[in-house]
Amino acid sequence: MRAIELGATLYTPALNPAAMDNAYGACPDLRSMVICLEDAIRDDELAGAEQALKVTLQHFTLMSPTVHVFVRPRSPQMLARILAMPGAEHLAGFVLPKITAGTVDDWFGLPGIDGHLFMPTIEGKEAFDPVSLGQLRDRLLPFRERILAVRVGGNDILSLIGVRRSRFRTAYDGLLGVAILNITAAFASHGFSVTAPVFEHFGDHSLLAEEVEQDIENGLLTKTAVHPSQIPVIQRLYKPSAADLMEARAILDNASPAVFGANGSMCEPATHSRWAENIVQRAQIYGIAEGLSAADSRVA
Repeated sequence: MRAIELGATLYTPALNPAAMDNAYGACPDLRSMVICLEDAIRDDELAGAEQALKVTLQHFTLMSPTVHVFVRPRSPQMLARILAMPGAEHLAGFVLPKITAGTVDDWFGLPGIDGHLFMPTIEGKEAFDPVSLGQLRDRLLPFRERILAVRVGGNDILSLIGVRRSRFRTAYDGLLGVAILNITAAFASHGFSVTAPVFEHFGDHSLLAEEVEQDIENGLLTKTAVHPSQIPVIQRLYKPSAADLMEARAILDNASPAVFGANGSMCEPATHSRWAENIVQRAQIYGIAEGLSAADSRVA
């Protein structure tokens, strides 16, 4: 499985009855979801949330989920309990909250984690410190083949400075944008995929689409969603244009010259091949935008 296949990953609290339905395709076009037992659950609800997850996993033993289901536990101890639940083997993996260099071994040293993928989430002050990010990356490098993506915990990062996401600007227009770019620079340059943080103001699809365009420009090709209505908006923008796909195929064609022009742009296979591979993968997974520009697709 590749991170690009996740699409818009819908977060659902473990106590939300929709968690079960979503796992079996209640949301059209949903490709992946996270059942959350961390910030989405109050401390006094924790026991009930674990029981709800246990019931869901029991259903998975009877019929496998039709989307990729991940679970976000609160601690390594909780993860150990979940791994022991019948049906846990049907999970795609786990989202590891508030990962730091000092907690990597606590998570990855647990028995029984083989066969699962992991998405560590950066949510602390490391996001603003390139040195600390480099140390965390180096601690995670031995586990890179099992790490599907590194997630950006946008709201937790902003809580460090007492700020909430603006309703009128994208994440890239404030300090969260600094954190996103820091994390992407530290991890994507070493082969990790990075996911884009949630856009919490789910009533504004136009601004969401603008932010997704910026995600794509910065190499973040999967995004957290908190509402089903966000899924088609996000995934529509993952469709490359026919022009981009044509350029990508030309770049990947071994018979192409070292440098050539297409659609008014310079194409250089030596430096553009990774971009081209992503374009082809996006077309295979999501299809091709039907003649729409990025601006047009925001309001389609």
